[in-house]
Amino acid sequence: MLALAAGAVAWEATARPAPALLLADTNRDGRVNAADSIGRSEWTTDRGAIVVPNLDDDLEACSTVGAEGERLGDDALAACSDGADEVVNGAADLLDMASLQIRPMRGIGDSASASIRVDEASAATARLFVRDGDHYAVLGSDDLVGADRLRGGLNLALEATDIARNETWDGFVDVTLTVRDGRSVQSDRVRVRVAPLLLSHELAPIDRLIVADNGTGVEAAERDGYDPDVGAPPVHDGEEDFRRDLVSGLESAGLDGRLTMYPTGDDRWMRDQFITGYAAMPGPDGVPHTMTVLLRSAVVDPEGSTTEFPLRDAGRPVFSLLRGADTAAVQTYSPDRVGQDEYNALWGSFSSTGNVIVAPPYATGEGSWPAGRILYGSDGGDAAPDPSFVELLEAQGDQEPLAIDTSWLGVGHIDEFLSFTAADNDRGWAAVVADPQLGTALLEGLVDDGLGGQTLVQGLATDPAMTVEEALASPELIEGNRIATEGIEAALAVLTEELGLGEEEIVRVPAVFTELVVDGYPRQKIVANHMPAIVNGVETGTGAFLAIKPHGPLDAAGQDVLANASETAFHAVGARIAWVEAWDYGHAVGTVGGEVHCLTNALRDQSATEPWWRV
Repeated sequence: MLALAAGAVAWEATARPAPALLLADTNRDGRVNAADSIGRSEWTTDRGAIVVPNLDDDLEACSTVGAEGERLGDDALAACSDGADEVVNGAADLLDMASLQIRPMRGIGDSASASIRVDEASAATARLFVRDGDHYAVLGSDDLVGADRLRGGLNLALEATDIARNETWDGFVDVTLTVRDGRSVQSDRVRVRVAPLLLSHELAPIDRLIVADNGTGVEAAERDGYDPDVGAPPVHDGEEDFRRDLVSGLESAGLDGRLTMYPTGDDRWMRDQFITGYAAMPGPDGVPHTMTVLLRSAVVDPEGSTTEFPLRDAGRPVFSLLRGADTAAVQTYSPDRVGQDEYNALWGSFSSTGNVIVAPPYATGEGSWPAGRILYGSDGGDAAPDPSFVELLEAQGDQEPLAIDTSWLGVGHIDEFLSFTAADNDRGWAAVVADPQLGTALLEGLVDDGLGGQTLVQGLATDPAMTVEEALASPELIEGNRIATEGIEAALAVLTEELGLGEEEIVRVPAVFTELVVDGYPRQKIVANHMPAIVNGVETGTGAFLAIKPHGPLDAAGQDVLANASETAFHAVGARIAWVEAWDYGHAVGTVGGEVHCLTNALRDQSATEPWWRV
């Protein structure tokens, strides 16, 4: 009969010593777990072993080109990682694995042997290494360990080679030790959870704010190498001003030297290329060991996608530039969308990572989301992200993705009307929401004050130069604001219920939308921001919200009414805006343009983030 010794870390048996497979970090504090009534074969929110997915490149050995210097396809580029080989790539690689121990078995017979295997469901995503002196050797599923080694005990390392991606594998690995000694067969099992990919929320401080290097091609950077601290000079109107104001805004928030370049081949919309997250496990001495994980956008190129190069090209540098020690990159997409150019042109934008944001940690009477909650734009039909991308997010299990209907937006991105900022309230944050009714009221107030004859846009030459009075009478703006108000209020109804938001936890900023009227276009009754989307900004996590300078009309004191109203709303929750010039470089580009959130991406410092297993 096997029984757990109270308060000890050993299996005891009345006849032969029984196997004991022990995880050194089961207590999540760096100490070997003490036995308890739950047993190590179960994993709960209170206890159990954790391992990060070993998808980084600690030795920076992954090539960005093929053996003959040819360009690697998207899948080939993504395939390389520390977990792709059967080698422990140094001490740093070992930190990405879970340590297991088999206690010495002193009384076994000379013919005794043991097998150590992971469960069948995990066989493709986990492997075991056994320590042999100063080295680790991979342990095959058919390998047996002899009596001599069992008598001395063994040190093992469990490596996870992927994250959970869909319902076919839940991210748990069962490791079973079976010892055969004559007629006696005994076994022990432990369960390990592969750390979930958690998307970063914007209360975490910015470590690096990334902007597009439009002057350097993606393929050239892969072939020749790239220095993200240098990059090419600005090539577009307003680009230099944009970078300058970002630096100034970051410095005002105590974040000096954080701006970094990323080669895009002239695809400036950085937020649409990838979204940042992390995976964490207990490390030495109980200090969390955190791996940054970058999730590439699943947008299939709407112009000539191929099986080898299906995705938006500017997403590739997450592998060729950013992947490295303790930084992993992941991609997923639906192959059946490749080559469907018309479909991807209409609906592909919904798969951009600009259509995914994360509400900061919160709790309601219905539940709690200590790592935050993923929000994404979808109507449940065609106006939705790639299903494989959503399945991957859902498979993580900790941030319960919530769909918000954004089908009324031309681009369809949730960040066009919603974001978050740190706030001086019990929650610690507030939702920033675009308010077209407030925008209209401010314009009407100018008319009432006799100031309706001024141009709607100040300080810039626009064509046509619409006045405030003309804007209020414009059929496109009237209908655009009506559609947007209806869509935003529907979204707020969901957010109020799901996030438990009170009106005092909502920062309403003025917005002016326009209906996009395009003859023959299949999508109708859709809108875009006519005036710059102040809501489309970036919370630094250290005291400032980076937002586009609106260039709105002026009140009697000569102050921009859109900027003033926004500053007042932020001030009411203890927050502050740092204005960024982005009209020419972002807002005025193309049919719908974009603002600060669209034009940037951020790697965030998780060192002060409470470990997900402790909350």
